[in-house]
Amino acid sequence: MSQTPLRVGIIGAGAIGPSHAHAMQDIPQVELVAVCDRDESRAAAIAGEYSVTPYTDLAQMLEVVDAATLCVPSGLHLEPALQVVQAGRHLLVEKPLEITTQRIDRIIEAAALQPQVKLGGVFQTRYMPVVAQLKPLVAEGLLGEIYSGSAYIKRYRTQDYYDSGGWRGTWKIDGGGCLMNQGIHLVDLLLWFCGDVDQVMALTSSVGRQIEVETQVQALLKFGSGATGVIEATTLAYPELPQYLELYGSRGTLAFTGDKVLRLDLMDPTPEESQARDEILQLGEARAAEKARQRQDAVAGAAVPHVDMGHGPVIEDFVSAILEDRPPMVDGHEARRSVELITAIYESGRNAGQAVTLG
Repeated sequence: MSQTPLRVGIIGAGAIGPSHAHAMQDIPQVELVAVCDRDESRAAAIAGEYSVTPYTDLAQMLEVVDAATLCVPSGLHLEPALQVVQAGRHLLVEKPLEITTQRIDRIIEAAALQPQVKLGGVFQTRYMPVVAQLKPLVAEGLLGEIYSGSAYIKRYRTQDYYDSGGWRGTWKIDGGGCLMNQGIHLVDLLLWFCGDVDQVMALTSSVGRQIEVETQVQALLKFGSGATGVIEATTLAYPELPQYLELYGSRGTLAFTGDKVLRLDLMDPTPEESQARDEILQLGEARAAEKARQRQDAVAGAAVPHVDMGHGPVIEDFVSAILEDRPPMVDGHEARRSVELITAIYESGRNAGQAVTLG
């Protein structure tokens, strides 16, 4: 068993690194000790805020940490990830783990050669209270046999968003568009709730923005269970619509976002199922009220300087996995599943919707 507090360093001082740093402040088993970035000024900015040591050399940082979180752009994960695990340090990687399954497999294989090393992926939507309560209920048969599972991701990103970073909207570093970047959390949830996909047919397009990657996806899915489904994603929907999953089965229908149940209708529910339904609906309403209060605070100028992006529970689970010597909820193999499906969708899209078999 590892000792606490675990000494943790952050790799990458861009948009996500500060959220990791902020989340670690509320986890007693963690001591943030370092931040590493090629840009010395960016590393120094976060390091100064949290009174830790800045580094521009990853090898030097690895000498003083037990674990690291990786927050650099998606297509740049491979080399630092290999360096961390080969040094025998635990590693938590922002989504996606990498942008191809081949690169992910290299990271998984390198970690497997270090039996004490834990490898995890950041998919914080799994940890949201509504989702955490729904998952075991669905697994235990709340909806009966699942006939269909679908994901709808209608986001909006301007050209300025893509122009804000040279890597955004590129195949080489972003790895994809509305699906790989904005949609991967819901793709992960869909696979978590419905199981692996055996076959996919998809259409993709890059209309509306001057970028390489897709701005629209429509995909038809066939799950290993025999269920079917749809993934529809875009970054052109103005105004944005709520992202949600929709499942239906032999006993009813469920539609939900990460925070809230939009619909849960059951045929002949038991008293226990009715109670569970009411509790989940109430939890969703409470979450919605809290988010509304936070928005009001922001308008009034009372908001805290850091937006909670849900990283706290992910980091807590990862630390617990290290201390308890168990896999984290999302280990390397779990993190691989969403990338495998997304890249299969891209392959089908490049071939005018031709069916692609996974596995």
